Amino acid sequence: MAVKYPLWPNGIYDFYYGPYFVPLLPSFLLLCTVILIVYLRRSSLRLPQVPPALPGIGHLHLLGTEPHRSLWELSKRYGPLMFLRFGSVPVIVASTPDMARLILQKHDQIFCYRSPSAVSTQILECKDMLFSQPGPYFKLIRQLSFSDLFANKRLESFRSFILNEIRHLLCDVADSSSKISVREKLYETGLSIISRMTVGKHVKDIISDSSTGPTHNLVDVMIEIIELLGVFNIGDYIPWVAWMDLQGCVRRSKLVSKKMKAMFGKLISERRNERRNRGSDIADIDFLDVLLTASANQTEIAITDSHITAIFSNMFGGGIDTSTITVEWALAELLKHPQIMEKLQDELRAVIGSTRLVEESDVGNLPYLRAVVKETMRLHPVLPLLVPHTAKQQCEVNGYDIPSSTMAYVNVWAIGRDPTAWEKPLEFYPDRFLCSNIDLRGQHFELLPFGSGRRACPGLALGISNVHLMLGNLVHAFDWEAVEEIDLTEKFGIVCKLANPLVAKAELRVPRKLFEAER
Repeated sequence: MAVKYPLWPNGIYDFYYGPYFVPLLPSFLLLCTVILIVYLRRSSLRLPQVPPALPGIGHLHLLGTEPHRSLWELSKRYGPLMFLRFGSVPVIVASTPDMARLILQKHDQIFCYRSPSAVSTQILECKDMLFSQPGPYFKLIRQLSFSDLFANKRLESFRSFILNEIRHLLCDVADSSSKISVREKLYETGLSIISRMTVGKHVKDIISDSSTGPTHNLVDVMIEIIELLGVFNIGDYIPWVAWMDLQGCVRRSKLVSKKMKAMFGKLISERRNERRNRGSDIADIDFLDVLLTASANQTEIAITDSHITAIFSNMFGGGIDTSTITVEWALAELLKHPQIMEKLQDELRAVIGSTRLVEESDVGNLPYLRAVVKETMRLHPVLPLLVPHTAKQQCEVNGYDIPSSTMAYVNVWAIGRDPTAWEKPLEFYPDRFLCSNIDLRGQHFELLPFGSGRRACPGLALGISNVHLMLGNLVHAFDWEAVEEIDLTEKFGIVCKLANPLVAKAELRVPRKLFEAER
C-alpha cells in the first residue's frame, strides 16, 4: 500500500510506490547509467581551458553584441585554444595562426563538416556550397565552380565586362553631385559582375520580381540572408527553446526564402524553356547552363532547382560581401589616414598615368595597392569568425581532446591582432606588406580572409581581383573627402561591416572620357 503525505500533491507517492513505478525501473536505471558514463567520459577528457559557465546557457552570455571581440578578450586569459559551451553545444575557438593551422590544415579532414543552423536549413536547405556536408554532392559543385566559373581561363574571359561594370561605377560616382553612399554603389557593381558571370544578364534585368512586390529586390534579399546567417540564434544551441523562435530568425528566414525562391525560380524556369527552344544550338554557356546540364545528366547525384537556388544564393551573396565590404573598409581607412591615401595615389599616377584606367594586368606592378588591400583584410576581415567548422569525430588538437560534434570557430579577426604575428597590430600600416611574402590565399595562417583548406572560399581569386580593380580605380579616378568624421565602429554578423555606411564626396582627378567611352 502506498504511503501518502499531505504536504505533497495527491498521486505523486502513488506513482513512486505504486504499480506504475516497477515497469519503468529498468528504463530509469538505464538512463542514470548512460548519464553517468557520459559524465565520466567527458570528465576524463583533457580539454582546453574553460571559462566559468552558467547552467543551461553555458558561455552564451559572454558573447555580447560583438562576439569576435569578446572571444578575443577571453583568449587573452584562457589561451589561444579555448573550450566553451554555447548552450548544449561544445565549441573550441582558435585565436592564433598556429591554432588555425591545426584546425584548417592538419585536421582539415575532421573539421571540414558543418553544424546546420535553423536559418541555413530554412533558407538553403543545406544544398549550397557553404553548408552542405562533404561528400559526392559537395565535391561535384566545388568541381563545377572551379572549372566553369572561377578557373583562370574563365576569369580571363570575364575581364572585359568586369572592367565595363567598373566604368559604370565610376560614372555613377562622377554623376553624384554631393554625398555618395559608397556601399550602395559597390553593391550594385558587385552584383552586376556576379550576375553577368553566372546567368549572363545584367542584375537590373533580374533584380525585381512582381511576386515579391515593388519594394523588394535581389540586393535586399541577399543582404537579409547574410544578416540572418550571422545571428547567434539561441535555438541552435538550446534546443528546448527553439520552438519559441525568440529572435524571430525562423520566421524571417521563411519570408526571405520565399522571395529568394521566387526570384531564382523564375530565372531557372525561363532559362530551361530557352534551352528547349534552342535545342543543341547554344553559343554562350554560362554557369546556369552548366548547372542545368549537370542536373539533366546526373543520375546518382541529384541537382534540383532547390540546389541551384541555394548555390546561386552563395554566389550572389559572395558578390555582395567580400568585395563591397572590403573596398568600403579600405576607403574608410584611407580617408582616416590621408598620408596613406596620397602614397597610393602617387603610385597609381606613376604607373597608370592619366590616360587610362587600372586594369588586371597592372596589379602586379602596384605593390602598394596590394599592400593596402592586404592590410585592410588583416585589420577588417569580412568574415571575422569564418563559417564555423564541426568535428566529425573525436580528435586531439595541440595535446587536447576535442569531442565529436564540437564546433570550431577560427577567430581571424583576433589573429589579425595577434602581437606575436604582427608588429603594432592595431595600426593600419600597409607598409608592413611591402617586404613580406604573405599572401591572401590561405597558405599563410596569419592572414586568412578567405579561410583555408577544403572549406576555403572558391571565389577568392575573383574576390581579390575585384577588390584591386574597384579600389584602384576609385582612388585613381577621384580625390575623396569625408562628409563627416570617419566612424570605424563595427556591426558584427557573418559579415563584419561598418555600422554606419561610409558617405563621402568625390572630385574627378582624370578625364571623364576614360570611363565614358565604352559604357
